[in-house]
Amino acid sequence: MYSQLRHYGWPPLQAVGHIAFGITLLALGLACAGAELLGGWEQAGRLLTGRG
Repeated sequence: MYSQLRHYGWPPLQAVGHIAFGITLLALGLACAGAELLGGWEQAGRLLTGRG
């Protein structure tokens, strides 16, 4: 994978940034799906604000 990134001219730090951004989006998607499974956005908001 690293050799492919070098072939296309991406510096290693830029590649790491893209990978980290992808992981962040995936984690956000999983968090949203988990909030839906746990009873919706209202309960998730209450949990995050400590009013749970």
